Amino acid sequence: MAWSGKSHPHRLLLTKQFPLGLEVLPLFQPAMLAANRIWNSCVWHSRETLKQENRWSTEAELKAKFKSFAVWKELHSQSAQAVVEEYFEAVSGYRKHRENGHLEMNPPNFKPKNHLRTVTWKRQGFNVEDDSLVLKLSRKKEPIKVALPGGWDAVTLPDGTGVRGTPVEVKVKAVVRRRKVENLVLHVTFDLGVVPVYRTGAVSAYDYNSALVARATLSGILDLFICREILSQVQYRNKTIADFQEKMSRLKEGSRRWRRCLSAKIRRLKKLDRRIRQMEHALTKLFAELDEAEGVAFAVVGDLTDLRRSARTGMKGKKATQKINQMAYDRLHAEQRYKNLMRGVQTDSWTEKNTSSTCCFCGARNPAWRKHRGLWVCRKCRLILQADLNGAANLLKQYLFGSCVGWKLPSTFGEPQVWRWDKRSNRFVQVSPRAAA
Repeated sequence: MAWSGKSHPHRLLLTKQFPLGLEVLPLFQPAMLAANRIWNSCVWHSRETLKQENRWSTEAELKAKFKSFAVWKELHSQSAQAVVEEYFEAVSGYRKHRENGHLEMNPPNFKPKNHLRTVTWKRQGFNVEDDSLVLKLSRKKEPIKVALPGGWDAVTLPDGTGVRGTPVEVKVKAVVRRRKVENLVLHVTFDLGVVPVYRTGAVSAYDYNSALVARATLSGILDLFICREILSQVQYRNKTIADFQEKMSRLKEGSRRWRRCLSAKIRRLKKLDRRIRQMEHALTKLFAELDEAEGVAFAVVGDLTDLRRSARTGMKGKKATQKINQMAYDRLHAEQRYKNLMRGVQTDSWTEKNTSSTCCFCGARNPAWRKHRGLWVCRKCRLILQADLNGAANLLKQYLFGSCVGWKLPSTFGEPQVWRWDKRSNRFVQVSPRAAA
């Protein structure tokens, strides 16, 4: 997994995984159990504070509370602080969901005593010695030395360029299946520095939708990506959750059958999540490959901030609101951003104001010209085009001219290319334009 932060849009981070094997479990088990005890202490202290003072504990309060505990001194100071930060992040997410009306959400709960919690080592918590990592614990404990294969810090970019990254964070996670530890995996995050991007070149614009993604480029190329397979998997995932919840509601919470049903639910959802993420990665990878092949320098994505909030106000229909809340637009944007950055393409967010109610060819604006099932028919210049492609072309004009109203297209567009998910090859392939009908 790789990404680039909003504060450093040109900085590339990459996480690589290294299986360690169960033979090193005795070395990491005390630290992972200590991290689990810190988590349970955070849960207990926060519940007591909520019960007595009717408020949630802050991150600074939790760190100051547990700093003198014996279990805190078993880990490196920053590793212990990372556990508190993870708990505080979970509480913040829970409170945000409750504020948004999701009353079924539960706060972070206790973990079993023998639970092997993930331990994080920040930059000051480990040293690099040739092909090995020295993971620090407390001052009175010997550090853990992990040997890694040769070239473990080397990364090859899509264009064949080899770079070496600087480790900035290390995590050790336990792979548990059916309550049995099967492996330990070392996650090392590398900072590859600032990746240079092209300063001149074409521009491409992407209009995200629930079942379709439209693409328009300055060179006159139109692409339409049919994402109904992703949407159907998301809807099937929601149906699976509802079915399991209905079964579990008839069982006594904590009983043997209830725990079996919960385990089956978790296994099924993990499988569906892996399938959805695979399709999303294949889609965003295709975006980056097309931009690289066509010499695109800037990829523009519509700014969908507050889209879900506007959908909840009743501005859209019930089905449209459901589809909007099911698609992970921000995750798609993040995946497209780092894949483009690895190929030297900069990704920007831009406003979509008036893009769906303006003709991309002549610049005339009339919301009534958008017809049923996403069909755009301009009454002024007689343009007939798929509505999402019209929106992507207007987003391109918005980025170039500052507004799409009153501006004509800088170039003429050809026949759109249509891409669809192929189950046999597990990728998006180009199909006939009739597939978008």
